[in-house]
Amino acid sequence: MIGEVFVHPDAVSGGADETSDPAFAAWFARNRWGRYVILFRETDGAVRAIFRDPSGALSAHAWSAHGVRVVASSTPDWLVALAPPDISFDWVRVRELVETPFELAGPSPLDGLVSVAPGALQVVGGPSTALWTPARIAASGSLDAGAARRQLRERLDVCVTALAGRRALGMELSGGLDSSIVAGAVRALGLPVSLALNTRAHEPETDERRFARPVAERIGASLTERLREETPWSAEAFEATAGDPLPSQNGRDLANDLAVSNACRETGVEVLLTGKGGDALFFQTPTPLVFADLWWTQPFRSLFSAHLPGVARWTRSSTWSLLRAAIESRRKPAPDDLPPAKRLQIGAISSGLAYYSACRRLETVDMVHPLMAQPLVEWGLRTPVPLLAPAGRERGLAREAFADRIPAAVATRRDKADYAACFNRQAARNLPFLRAYLLDGRLAAEGVLDRAAMEAHLNEDALRWRGGAAQILAAVSVEAWVRRWMGRV
Repeated sequence: MIGEVFVHPDAVSGGADETSDPAFAAWFARNRWGRYVILFRETDGAVRAIFRDPSGALSAHAWSAHGVRVVASSTPDWLVALAPPDISFDWVRVRELVETPFELAGPSPLDGLVSVAPGALQVVGGPSTALWTPARIAASGSLDAGAARRQLRERLDVCVTALAGRRALGMELSGGLDSSIVAGAVRALGLPVSLALNTRAHEPETDERRFARPVAERIGASLTERLREETPWSAEAFEATAGDPLPSQNGRDLANDLAVSNACRETGVEVLLTGKGGDALFFQTPTPLVFADLWWTQPFRSLFSAHLPGVARWTRSSTWSLLRAAIESRRKPAPDDLPPAKRLQIGAISSGLAYYSACRRLETVDMVHPLMAQPLVEWGLRTPVPLLAPAGRERGLAREAFADRIPAAVATRRDKADYAACFNRQAARNLPFLRAYLLDGRLAAEGVLDRAAMEAHLNEDALRWRGGAAQILAAVSVEAWVRRWMGRV
């Protein structure tokens, strides 16, 4: 076993008595949590199967080289040179990663190299069995409002305590709800904080210091405020974090990556807690499907509930359109018989795997995302979406549960920092690099990238008025990854 392991809040007493690999791994997933990988070995030491913890916090990749089985959480150049995998690109999968860059839970884009899925038992040279899935957890039973509030506070404190450990602790304070909730747990637990960090770009809409300062004051720290100094975009900069078996979406904000890395290095922080994953866990997405989930279980009572007008206001929709969407959702086939907003939440939680991908920050500090820990993810999956967003109040349950731990201005805040214009302006300033890198790159040569469509995006006026930097950066990340791997094999 490699990594960190803790006792699950729902653990049963006693140890595992299962003898088969799948039975033991399934028991472990129910009774333990953390950031770990289990290697099942033959008597001669050879690895026969791999289990990756359900949170996906620690990656696991496997391949064979020179008759040796290799299992690793990352693929640095020295390891690939020492044990080169016999791989080829799955260009269909590569195209999917360009179009949906945060859907990293699918098959590996490198044929010949296996990436183990979270919660799966992968037999080396054989099949993969999903022993833990979000859908199964969501279908295993629902929490009521009282249990949901109680468990949320208890589990957050358990996860923060375990993951922070006894290391020099830093907090990433955006000024938003999610990082403030994590900071509230840090204060309640009495953990000392060496760094409370807030970063911003030059654009005023990215500045959240007025919300972050009172949060820092509550945890007994002065807020370290860093301006993200723009870094010229280059092949070297993007390819530096592109060496793992999946493209990195975590390091493409070069300015923030460097600002956070430098601050942690200067203060000697060993672990940096973030609020990443909170939007999915607490349900921030405005969608008519939030009402549909209540309609599925209480079709008559939902018509007279505060949920109907509340969701209508939140989504700026008419009540009739919400009813129509709810009725239509019931007519469609539902995988695992889960309601539509819960399925949407599962997709959002799975997209959080991108926060574990390579970046410069990870070279300096252990980045920890408590809101993506297994006990909290399971809590979110078992809590009905209408409870998470009561009467259409986004992340409403979390706001109520932690109202005594966070400043009122944060608890009642509805807006978020907006970096869209910032990235669009950065893309416009780096157009010469982008045109050469993408239009004459490997993705275009392989037909993965629509060259004409991308050329239309790479236009200063288009970026200024229509945006598109997010799609451009997704393509850059995958292009950097392809070039890095092509230089190896």
